[in-house]
Amino acid sequence: MDDHIHIQRTWHLTHPDGSTVDIDLWTDGYTVRVEGGDGEDGDRGQRDVDELIAKYLAAGYQRARDYTVNDPEPEPEDTPEPDADEPADRPECCPECGSAIEYQAEHADHGRSGPAWLCLGCRWGEWISR
Repeated sequence: MDDHIHIQRTWHLTHPDGSTVDIDLWTDGYTVRVEGGDGEDGDRGQRDVDELIAKYLAAGYQRARDYTVNDPEPEPEDTPEPDADEPADRPECCPECGSAIEYQAEHADHGRSGPAWLCLGCRWGEWISR
């Protein structure tokens, strides 16, 4: 089975003498693998791809085609992992202003305390019933 799940984009170059070069940029955004030609690989992503294509074009190759194979890997989120005790029904954003929401296990306000969702922008809040 031919598995290309790790490939983000492929460039296929051909030479008048019949030789071919395939350049693959992997979904990690860094790894570059070359099949044919000089067989050089790289780890600088698109920069390597651009340099390799320029090298082979200068050597008489022609760009036959290029195409997307898979979407790139998503960037890791900068948001912290939720608290282990945090309820699963977290609102996606504040219903009032659209800002991010945080969980507070012990929020106190106007004589009441307990777990709550709080907006980081307008400070909207909602008590959580358990």
